[in-house]
Amino acid sequence: MSNSNNYDRTSQNESDGQKFSGYDDKESGKTDWYTEDGTLDSSTKTPSDEY
Repeated sequence: MSNSNNYDRTSQNESDGQKFSGYDDKESGKTDWYTEDGTLDSSTKTPSDEY
């Protein structure tokens, strides 16, 4: 994670309110999700921005 202000997307758990910042890797098609304290939580397939 280079700079916490350069995230590509955000998400918040409905169950506990925890917030995550997502950083997209366009080459791999995955998003790395970090907690508010900068800890890598998970890596998932990049969500579609289409609704």
